[in-house]
Amino acid sequence: MPQVLEFIPIAGEPRATLVSFARVARDIPAGGEPFRELRSRLRGAKLWDKERPARMLRLLGVSGATIAPSPFVTKLKAATSDDDLVDLVLDRYFELNPLLFKAVYELLGQRAHGKDEVSKYLGSFAYRGQPPSRPDLEEYFAALVAGGVARVLGIALVLGPRADRFAAAVADLDVDEFLAEDKPAAEPVIPTGTEDESAPAAEAAAPDPSPTAPPSAPGGAREASPLPPYLRHLATSPPTSPRGRDRAVPVSRFASGSFAPDVLDETTRRIGAWAAELGDLAAPYQPSDFGFDPEAWVEGADELLYRIAVAAALVFRLDADRDGVLRAYRALEQAAILGDLYHGTVPDVMPAAVDARALMLASLAARRCAEAPELASNLEQQRTAAEAWTTLEAALGRGLFRIELFWILRMLGQVGVLRFDDLGEVTALPHRIVRDTLFRLGYLESPYAADNPALLAAARAARRAAGGEPADEILARFALAAGCAYDCPHRRTCDFPCRERLE
Repeated sequence: MPQVLEFIPIAGEPRATLVSFARVARDIPAGGEPFRELRSRLRGAKLWDKERPARMLRLLGVSGATIAPSPFVTKLKAATSDDDLVDLVLDRYFELNPLLFKAVYELLGQRAHGKDEVSKYLGSFAYRGQPPSRPDLEEYFAALVAGGVARVLGIALVLGPRADRFAAAVADLDVDEFLAEDKPAAEPVIPTGTEDESAPAAEAAAPDPSPTAPPSAPGGAREASPLPPYLRHLATSPPTSPRGRDRAVPVSRFASGSFAPDVLDETTRRIGAWAAELGDLAAPYQPSDFGFDPEAWVEGADELLYRIAVAAALVFRLDADRDGVLRAYRALEQAAILGDLYHGTVPDVMPAAVDARALMLASLAARRCAEAPELASNLEQQRTAAEAWTTLEAALGRGLFRIELFWILRMLGQVGVLRFDDLGEVTALPHRIVRDTLFRLGYLESPYAADNPALLAAARAARRAAGGEPADEILARFALAAGCAYDCPHRRTCDFPCRERLE
């Protein structure tokens, strides 16, 4: 039996997420469907993680270029209510890692346990299985609570109203027997290129001669990068490690899982001293790359703001490197499409050089900016960068624009049209690798950001941690150079105060 350690990504309301996952699975046709169709539905439900594509396929029990219903999916198809769907998802959690389920179940059955207590137990010698990372464990807890197997009691967890469903299965599980028979489950086959368009259905069960690499692997056609396109230039020449330069901060100073201000200040000092050796760091994109200048703001502030919003959408949504983003933007500009969209007119011609996805993103940005015609003047009237961010988020912070909001403010600052003293507080880009690093170092209580205010808190924490600009790039470089990771191999030797050292 397997010990699966990655679970449904839960960023919003947990029960709704589990139901959404089950409904996506239930929609797999009995005769199968191309992989791209399933991936598209998972993306629509905000359940697809391109950095860890295998985990959703593993949970569903499907694989290959043609997705055929697994026994788990077949059970979901027979469910008649949302309660049934959630019950089946929790059954699947037990099936995929009965040892983890039994350990957590029995701990919560003894007395109320805090999440940190459970995490420490799973990382100790007392637990004989493989422990999940802390973010994955948080998602596991959320699923148990959503399914009624656990419930929140103050700041702790206890068994919930639906826990009795698993009492017999948990009691019957023999740990020694399980470990004697335990072996990893086969990794899902993830199609590449055009495999998902033309491969025969039989490929769904065919073994993959080159399994998908883990998320930490470097680039390649079949390998996922831990960095978003915006930061992938950092992977080519990582700087020297920041570890081993100072005496280790004693674990006793943060053993409770709470990082006091003096501990965080010490971390900031160390990161700043290391970052000083990197020299002057510039953001990957400059106003001149897109032709933005202060004169354009004077001539038409709203149109410049719209064009910056289009550029932001391309930077973060086009899934292209810097050259690809600039090429797509310039194609839209040279074809006069950006002006047409801003003025609400239909372009006369559509050159072949215009990327279809870039056109769609520009159209969405134009529509959103048209809904806030006074946004540019409203931004100028604000007294602080925090107020400007709130104004921008209220106008654009729905759907398309999330991390883009911070990039837009950064670009407006680079152009020189916004000059707030606290601008650096709201221009750090809270990428996932940045939030993971901030969580491990104690600046954040969670690496997840379910809404824009949570992203703002991460941006401010990034600025505090890095102590300089661009904070997101400093922290990403730090994480890569130090080898920061969940289940970190350096936890016994690292001198930084970090949650990994508590495991």
